[in-house]
Amino acid sequence: MKNQVKYLQTLFYELFNDYGRVYVVVKYSEHASIGQRGFTEEEKEKGLVLVFTQSNYRDLHWTEDGSIRATLGFGAGNRPEKCFFSADDIVSVFSPDARVRFDRWDWLGEDASPKAEAPVAEEEIPNDEKVVPLDKFRKLKK
Repeated sequence: MKNQVKYLQTLFYELFNDYGRVYVVVKYSEHASIGQRGFTEEEKEKGLVLVFTQSNYRDLHWTEDGSIRATLGFGAGNRPEKCFFSADDIVSVFSPDARVRFDRWDWLGEDASPKAEAPVAEEEIPNDEKVVPLDKFRKLKK
C-alpha cells in the first residue's frame, strides 16, 4: 500500500500552486507543537484546521516521513508561531476553491472505518456530500 502522506503532500502543492489556498486538518498529539501559543482545549479535542496562503506562512518544509515544519501566522495579528505536525497527525488536505478533499482514514484504526453493512438513508446525507454514479453517463460500446 502506498503512503497516504505522499498523496497528501502532492495534492497540497498542486492545490496551492493552482488555487493559492490550501487547508490542512491536523489532530492533536504529544508530537505536535504550535510555538508558544500551543493547542487550546477545544483544538486538543477536535483538531485544528490550518490555512496556507501566500501570506500566512514561512519556511514550509515536508520532512522525509511526511511531517510538516513551518512558521504559521495565527490570530487577527497573524502572529508567527513555529509549528511541527507529525505525519501521523495530518488527517486531511482540502480546497473549497477546487472542491477537492483527501482524507486519511488509517489514523482512525480499523474499528472506526466505515462499515458496508450500515447504509445511511439518502435524506440524512447533505446535498454536497451525495455521490452520483457515473455509469449512466458513460458511452456504451456497440
